[in-house]
Amino acid sequence: MRRIQWSSENEVFIAQIDAEHRDLFQLAEGFERAVTQHAPPLAIREHLSAFAAHVAEHFSHEEWLMQSVEYPSYGWHKQQHETVRRRLKLLGPLIESGDSEATSLFLEFLANWLNDHTSVTDRMMAAYVRNYERAHATNAFERWGAPARPLPSPANVHATVAETLETGPFPKTIRFCRICNRETTHEIKARGLVCQKCVERSVSADLDRD
Repeated sequence: MRRIQWSSENEVFIAQIDAEHRDLFQLAEGFERAVTQHAPPLAIREHLSAFAAHVAEHFSHEEWLMQSVEYPSYGWHKQQHETVRRRLKLLGPLIESGDSEATSLFLEFLANWLNDHTSVTDRMMAAYVRNYERAHATNAFERWGAPARPLPSPANVHATVAETLETGPFPKTIRFCRICNRETTHEIKARGLVCQKCVERSVSADLDRD
């Protein structure tokens, strides 16, 4: 069975999304480890619950982001999210009841889905988002709370594409800079989550040393 493990192949080069993906992989790995090491049923349920909660929040972030840039493949991308939602709804109760076959099926599905979705589908979405933001001189946080704009509605896009943009998940994910301990929406991979001011100070210090 394919392993659940984060690698550079899973990076999409949008800091917020990459940070959430790493958390997603970490939680999935924890669930897999609890199962393979025959942890108590309560521990397995807790791992699954934590993973499911992060999935729900992360998917809502990505779907908002795609809507905010009128991503033309939104419907196709969301269908892949719905696949995970359905598997969790169907297999979650069986896993929590101790069904080993359901657990094995879900782990096999999850290992394949996480790697394929992040390395292909999410990278396609992220490339479109970056191009949009460069062309419009904006970023996701500047667009947050903006009035909804209708998305294109080709035949293969679900009716749910017409959902409106609402203030919701992104502000909840604001973290704290590990250097100055202030709230930040800038998430830099090196040394964890670091705000833009601290990054600029670090770069200036390096230049001064040269």
